[in-house]
Amino acid sequence: MTTGLTFSDRLGVRNRQPPRKIVQAALPDLPKDTLDTVAVVTHFGYGAAAGALYAAAIPARFRNPATGTGYGLLIWALAYEGWLPALGVVPAAHREKWSRALTMLLAHVLYGATLGLVGKLRIPTSS
Repeated sequence: MTTGLTFSDRLGVRNRQPPRKIVQAALPDLPKDTLDTVAVVTHFGYGAAAGALYAAAIPARFRNPATGTGYGLLIWALAYEGWLPALGVVPAAHREKWSRALTMLLAHVLYGATLGLVGKLRIPTSS
């Protein structure tokens, strides 16, 4: 997901990734190098925590790309129509430039589908 967002930044679709905007809003005095590192670490942490919540909330038999995609869309809606605009970090998705909103929506679809696919895997254990 982060790779896709970085690519969209380079294409000029977006002008800074939301995790960076969030960290910059919360910690405005961080130096740029530190800001970038903290943004990456917190973004991966947020994704890992959301993935753990999916695994805890969705029984294994229902984990698949479809339920994962729905979960990714739920995360997108709560963030981009909810808490991010409420904090003033980004405009609500319906008020955002369509290409930016679509990029974020597709990134969360990819995240969710991947989460659902990985959630189906059975990891063998040694005895």
